[in-house]
Amino acid sequence: MQFKAIIGHDNVKKRLINSVNNGRISHAQLFLGPEGCGNLPMAIAYAQYISCQNKGVDDSCGDCESCVKFQKLIHPDLHFVFPVASSAEVKVKPTSTQYISQWREAILETPYLSLANWQNRIETGNKQLLISKNESESILKVLSLKTYESEYKTMIIWYPERFNITSANKLLKIIEEPPSKTLFILVAQDAEQIISTILSRTQLVKIGRIEEDLLQTTLEKKYGLESSVSHKIAHQSDGNYITAQKLIE
Repeated sequence: MQFKAIIGHDNVKKRLINSVNNGRISHAQLFLGPEGCGNLPMAIAYAQYISCQNKGVDDSCGDCESCVKFQKLIHPDLHFVFPVASSAEVKVKPTSTQYISQWREAILETPYLSLANWQNRIETGNKQLLISKNESESILKVLSLKTYESEYKTMIIWYPERFNITSANKLLKIIEEPPSKTLFILVAQDAEQIISTILSRTQLVKIGRIEEDLLQTTLEKKYGLESSVSHKIAHQSDGNYITAQKLIE
């Protein structure tokens, strides 16, 4: 995932790139923004830029060995955590690792992913998706290992709002004092739903809604819409690319 694939947010991209080039990468960051704003693909693009072996001024190269693996979401130093529940396929102690194939497929299809779409994909019915204590134990185990290929090991946690108290408490110390060259990126929509002890240990990267004119231009290019139609959909979507996709469908 490269920055150029993300709609808008040029100021955020510049800030993240500068943090890398100036050697000021905060070890725990919160990418906070409303649904459909692109905070998840922004987190992936940031991690890819950090690991890129031939960084450009405004983006990762997209061609080096590291970038190729990042773009397939198979880089050994890129790790994901996301809410899950039991299903017909995973019946006992579900964790992100057990759903990683579906996760990669979903993100490669569209990184602008909603929680509802994710739940439909993994077929968990009406069960509440959570990040459980089993997940926290898995995170601690993964982060105890050394990096394989990159300078940094990156853990992207999607929807930290779904931590419970037990799972959050298991991670407090490692988020506050992580192993060397370890980066946590929490990707969230609602800061008020994040457990305060987790929230207080992160640096905020605020990502707003997509600007209407940029969203309109993107829809015209991708879907070949007439300007009158793209304008109406962009306006109704209120900066939410997921909503725009639903309206087009």
